[in-house]
Amino acid sequence: MRPVGFAPVTPTPPYRWRGLLAALIVGLLAAGPAPAGPPPPPPSQDAPSPRVLRAPPPPAHVPAPPPVYVPGPPPPIYVQGSPPDPSAPPPLPIAMRVIYAPFYVTGLILRYGVYYLLVAPLEVLGRTLDYGVEGGIEPDPGSASR
Repeated sequence: MRPVGFAPVTPTPPYRWRGLLAALIVGLLAAGPAPAGPPPPPPSQDAPSPRVLRAPPPPAHVPAPPPVYVPGPPPPIYVQGSPPDPSAPPPLPIAMRVIYAPFYVTGLILRYGVYYLLVAPLEVLGRTLDYGVEGGIEPDPGSASR
């Protein structure tokens, strides 16, 4: 059963857009460049120099007053044994926690394992190549050499 009041959507034929685009291009090419008018006459020697109009200076900048800090309400104080916030979602059931745990552990291993096995050693190698084994710190001349 068709919904009442909705017309079927028909896409615009692509040849219609192509025709409009071709007509626009042909019209622009057929028009050609706009004809140039005659050049302005040279200024005469006895004519006064034109008066230069300058914009008025900008208004003086008046700084806005500093914003007023209004502290918000203090956080609610919960006494042990008080009812939890009713807008907080309930904790997951034990069965869902058991099902979710392997995926959570896998995510942690992938996240931190990739960092500590690949990224961190490459960062240490890059710093070693940049600064040398001593790390760019010059030895103290008063200390005994090893």
